[in-house]
Amino acid sequence: MTGRERIRAMIEEKPFDKIGVTGWLHMPVVDRYLDKFIDETIEFTNENHWDFIKVMPNGHYFPEAYGADIEFLENPLRWSGNIRKYPIVTAKDLAKLPVINPQENPVFLREVAVVKGLYDYYKGNTPLLPTLFTPLTWVQEMTQSTVAGPTLEFVHNHKEELHKALKALLETSIQLVDAYVNAGADGFFIASQFASKDLLTEEEFDEFCRPYDEALLEHINQKTWFNMFHVHGDKNLYIEKFAKYKVQALNWENVPHGVKEDELTSIEKVRSLTDKIIIGGIDQHHDFYGAREEVKDRLRKRLESALRETKDNRFILAPGCALPLDANREIFTVMHEVVDEFGLIQ
Repeated sequence: MTGRERIRAMIEEKPFDKIGVTGWLHMPVVDRYLDKFIDETIEFTNENHWDFIKVMPNGHYFPEAYGADIEFLENPLRWSGNIRKYPIVTAKDLAKLPVINPQENPVFLREVAVVKGLYDYYKGNTPLLPTLFTPLTWVQEMTQSTVAGPTLEFVHNHKEELHKALKALLETSIQLVDAYVNAGADGFFIASQFASKDLLTEEEFDEFCRPYDEALLEHINQKTWFNMFHVHGDKNLYIEKFAKYKVQALNWENVPHGVKEDELTSIEKVRSLTDKIIIGGIDQHHDFYGAREEVKDRLRKRLESALRETKDNRFILAPGCALPLDANREIFTVMHEVVDEFGLIQ
């Protein structure tokens, strides 16, 4: 079966030949160069037998599109650049944040062209899922990248201005969705970095996350067939809320190293909440180091544990956030080897 056939069968709960496997990682040396990025993504996908492609754009592509001053690096071990000036600094910046037309923005045109190039190669046999963040997460990325503090200050003290920005970012995202779909996207990898109870109260989540997330997903679901939501964070996740989101698959860090058992989110818990496809099973920060057979044995145990928790085959072995940049890329082929050996739960 092709990746497309296998995942469609999972969604439709029809028979399929084996569980799925996929992976993604940043490609900081090539991800702003169209042809090089397409070629390396194809090579990475084919050598690892991925069932779908989570298109991994430059990590700063939204801030870049909105005019951030960024020093991009050529360091293969560092995904992020140095942002010298962010698009959002003050609450006034929030209030005047514009809607961007992707057809007129060179950064968005570049990212859409990546999807078109991948579609021209795979012809639909390998599903393509470009990466989108939720509107509140885009605010963070354009305020202090992965640091939540400035965005939380807006949540607490500048609600009116923040809502204006979220509406603009939602509309920009909706237009970008249309451009990606026209280029050949099958669905989206949608991620929220405000998924933890340690960051937002339930009331704040329901005001600043849920309505914008759901509006984005409503638009996406009218145009696509396979979408996954990445619930970012290690502990105390609002997983009950995300389990209700209208997507076909959920992905999160189910085995984060060093997190207390009562703070993590197990596959067993998520399976009790939803029948969505579960994507995960790996601790990407610790599982890929050591001799090849050692890594393979570790992943085999991860897979066996994950399938015991799911109690079904509607599972795709994958990282939570991203595969490590400092591991030898040849080691990632053990993922499909383990999956091929395992087959299905009988």
